[in-house]
Amino acid sequence: MSDQTTSPLARIRHARSARLPLALLVLAGIISSILLMTPPQIVSSAKTPAPITVRTVTAQPTTQQLYVHSEGTVYPRAETRIVAQVAGEVVWLADTLRVGGQFAAGDLLVQLDQRDYQVASKSAEAQLRQARADQEYAAAEAARIAALFDQDLASTTELERSRRALEGAEAALLRAEASLERAEIDLARTTIRAPYDGRVRTESVDLGQFLQKGAVLTTVYATDAMEIKLPIPDAQLAFLHEALTQTGVLADTADIPVVLSATYAGRKQTWTGQLVRTEASIDERSRFIYLVAEVTETINARGTQLPVGLFVDATITGRWFENIVTLPRISLRGANSVWVVDEANTLHAREVSVLRVTEDNVLISAGLSPGDTVNASPLQFVVEGMAVVVVD
Repeated sequence: MSDQTTSPLARIRHARSARLPLALLVLAGIISSILLMTPPQIVSSAKTPAPITVRTVTAQPTTQQLYVHSEGTVYPRAETRIVAQVAGEVVWLADTLRVGGQFAAGDLLVQLDQRDYQVASKSAEAQLRQARADQEYAAAEAARIAALFDQDLASTTELERSRRALEGAEAALLRAEASLERAEIDLARTTIRAPYDGRVRTESVDLGQFLQKGAVLTTVYATDAMEIKLPIPDAQLAFLHEALTQTGVLADTADIPVVLSATYAGRKQTWTGQLVRTEASIDERSRFIYLVAEVTETINARGTQLPVGLFVDATITGRWFENIVTLPRISLRGANSVWVVDEANTLHAREVSVLRVTEDNVLISAGLSPGDTVNASPLQFVVEGMAVVVVD
């Protein structure tokens, strides 16, 4: 059918449907204009931040004795290489002269063949007797010539000759005495004895061996005292006896105990010694200074002897300090400040003097008064005067 046959009603409906989108667009434009002309008013209001919750500690000054911790290796106080001072064949060896063997001071360790030296000693003694007889004869002759000279019965030449003869005889006597002394010393050196109470570290001598002068027989070390070198930062000298800083040597009256501990023979063992000195210089590589502790009671309460070479932990007794406040380490802010909570429960920064910082605590020597409330909680964002809530 053609468009002429379309009814008027259909044409009216078609026209209305075509105008509807246009009307919607116009209406949206009007609404947008109204909204742009009348924007909403934003009203801001200040919000009070909620106080943070913190834990605190109360400053309570006390008198404390500090300790310094270190570690080191045990060394013998004395270690000696024993050498043969004369040549000879080894004719006797002590049973203790083996690695680990223990001996007392004066014990016989090695005996060399003495026969050659005994012969030399007897020969020197004979020469001494002859020299003594010659000296006595020369002295008597000089006295006789001097008496004759006084009576004008001897010449000046005879007098001088007798005096020279006496001087020669006296010189020969001195040489004979020295020869005998040398022979006796060499004879005595064929017997080698222990210089102190100790143990054998190494040995290199056998029975029947012929030793040359200067040959090394054994290396021994003393067991009556041990030493331990203990490295510490030089700043920690402030916690110890003042003499260590001034001269590095302690007087005999100074008493600085050092407790040594180690796991040895399957159990924890302890020994007690004394701090005696510092070494002469600071180590250039580590920048540490070495303290030297001495242990004279090398056998502990369990009956265990302190072994050479053992690695030990050391606790060194330090000085007493007054008016020291101990705080948790978390209380320290930066290098030398803490946060103090006042009566209004607000935070205030306080500079303090830090005596020592340990793994868990910080020791304050000045800057806090008794009863001050100090923050002991980790605070990431904090400002002066911030309000807090204190909890137990």
